[in-house]
Formats: sequence, structure tokens, C-alpha cells
Amino acid sequence: MEIQQIRYFLAVAELRNFTRAAERCHVAQPSLSQQIKKLEQELGGALFHRMGRRILLTEQGELLESKAKTILLEHENAIQQVSDSFQCSRTVTLGAIMTIAPYLVPALLHKLTESECSSLRIEENFTETLIEKVRRGRLDFAIMSSPLKEPDLLVQVLGHERFLAVMPKEHPLNLRPGKVTLDELVREPFLELNNIHCAGKQIHEICRLSSGKRNTVFLSSQIETIRRLVLEGKGVTILPQMSLHGHDDMGIKEIEGMTLEREITLVQHPDRYLSKSAQELKDKLKAFTQQYLQAV
Repeated sequence: MEIQQIRYFLAVAELRNFTRAAERCHVAQPSLSQQIKKLEQELGGALFHRMGRRILLTEQGELLESKAKTILLEHENAIQQVSDSFQCSRTVTLGAIMTIAPYLVPALLHKLTESECSSLRIEENFTETLIEKVRRGRLDFAIMSSPLKEPDLLVQVLGHERFLAVMPKEHPLNLRPGKVTLDELVREPFLELNNIHCAGKQIHEICRLSSGKRNTVFLSSQIETIRRLVLEGKGVTILPQMSLHGHDDMGIKEIEGMTLEREITLVQHPDRYLSKSAQELKDKLKAFTQQYLQAV
């Protein structure tokens, strides 16, 4: 059994398609299919049910899939660990979800040295995509928000971030002293963050706590779009606090009677080997994120 065969097998197992698996592995489909056949001959039976265009794992294929993931991770860990022992520089890979990356990442990069920045590759993406890449060893670690139900991954809480009510500067709710109630807020033209984001799902759940029906007039997948619409006086909203840092051109208030916040977490694979540079960056990232959350 060769490492390349394991890569090909896992690609087909995940994608359930030989053509797409070959594209991912940058190899011609006949070559990939031939290697899978050789692997099956070596193991003594079929790993896939080939039913026309449908590809399903056999019982033996399912058994191999879990083992193959471990083998591949250990193989990559060994290469990285030996490479690190020779003091070879290695790229550190960091993921960040879309409701955190635009605010935390620029501030982080500003604090890192030129050398640290040059060895860092950052990916901004959805939570589900980043979790899968951490699980497959494609990312060293990722910054995201809880709750996360991933028992096979290591999840460390770095701090908490509040959700705040946001409105135009001259809005009546902002001109009066004190906090606003959730019921008052959702009666106004409401600009809502789409629940394709974790923050959007949390805001949706917050709004469900009100006694009245919210008056959603705009549903957006971008915090920046919502912020600009607030500036134009088109409605009110609820947003995570770090997205409001430095924006004193809007009315920002706490919501009365509620502690509304999300956990900011660092996620990594428990068996992922971290190079010296990756471990150092991880420690800096943890310390910086904790300080950043206290400052915003």
C-alpha cells in the first residue's frame, strides 16, 4: 500500500466520484482508477460499490477510510517533524471564519514581524469548511466561534465577544439614555445577518427571544453591507462587537436584561504535529486574541 494510493482512495471516498477525485489529485482518471484497482487487489476485494454513476464504500472500504485518514496524518506529521528538526522553515496555515477574519486578522498581522507574516498562509471561509480542513490536516488551526460539536477536535475558548444593538446615530432609540430592549429593536426595520454564518444563527436565536415578530427588511450575508445600510438610516441591527470597533459614526447600545455573547475559539486536530514556528504563532495568536477581545 502506497501513500499516493491512500490519497487517491480518500479522495474518491469523500467525493464519491472518480472524475472529481482525479481532478483534486491532479492526475488523469485512468491512472487514479488503476491505482485504486491495484489497492483493491492487494487488499483482496472491492473497496467501492460501483453502481453506474453512484459510488459507495463497501464495508471494507469504510473500515479502510478511518484507518487511511490516520495513516495519512501520521505520514504528514512525520515529514513535518523531521523537516522541523532540520530547522527548515515551513508555512503555518491559519483559518478564520468570515465574521471574525475582517477584524481580527488585519490587527494580528500588524503585530507580527515581517518574517512571521511571510511564513503565514491565512484562509477565510465558512465554519464547516474550516473544520473539515483542520480535520484533514490542511490547516494547523482555525479561529471560529462556538458552540462547536466536534468531539474529535481540540477546541479552546480564547474569550467572549458581546452582541450589541446598532442603529443610526440620530435614531430615537440612540438619542435617549440607557439600554434598548429586544422588543423595541425588532419592531424597527431590521437588517439581519444571514444564518449561513455562525454569528447569523446566534443573532437569529437572539431575536426569537423577543415577544414580538421581528420586522426584517433586509437579509445579508455581509456585515459590511448591513453596517453601510445602518449609516444610510435604513434600519437597525444586532452585530458582534469586534465588527463595530472604531465605528463611532453609529449608535451602539447594549440590550437590556440580556447577556448576549459568543465564544471565540481556537480549533486544531489533537494529533496534528505543529512545527516550532506554528507553535510560536499559535501562542501569539492566543495571547493577541485575548487582548483584542478585552480592548474592543
